Amino acid sequence: MLPKPSPRMERLLDAALTVVADGGIRGLTHRAVDRQAGLPEGSCSAYLRTRSALQIALAGHVADRLAHDATELAKRMEGCADDQALAVTETTQLFLRWLNEPRLWIAKQELTMEGLRDPAVGARLTASREQLTDFVVAALESAGERHDRARAVTLIAALDGIVTSGLQQPKQRRRAFVEQCVSILLPAVIAEPGVEPGVEASA
Repeated sequence: MLPKPSPRMERLLDAALTVVADGGIRGLTHRAVDRQAGLPEGSCSAYLRTRSALQIALAGHVADRLAHDATELAKRMEGCADDQALAVTETTQLFLRWLNEPRLWIAKQELTMEGLRDPAVGARLTASREQLTDFVVAALESAGERHDRARAVTLIAALDGIVTSGLQQPKQRRRAFVEQCVSILLPAVIAEPGVEPGVEASA
């Protein structure tokens, strides 16, 4: 996670996030960001001179916002490693917040696709995902679970897919969809390796 940007830079990056979420990555220009931020023309380019620099900075901004939410989720579940119902409830609430205010997630998806075309954007997103994987591994280990990196990668990818699929659901069905998916996924992936979900390991 990079140092917190200045208030003006954060204002510009929040505006860029909205531009991308509302109009797609093709609509991301310095001028569009200035308009969205309500700042004089040239403000964005004074900080981020090229479009590539703007995209990379936005990728970092989106990744940091998501990482912050994930960290807060982990804090709420500290000391409750064995409470699967709490894990499902807290994870579901976070996902529903992202789905009810979807600009952050939509911008993330737009940048992910752009990262396939722009190696610099892709590298920034890959670095953020590696940091998130490290965080998940550490969180599982601190909870007393024995996990390898592959399981953490699988968990992140699966949770990512739940949110993305949730966006495709009618709004009135999103809660039930997310609750069902999370309640099936978490026990299956977080369970101690070699132990069936719902079956306690022998002493």
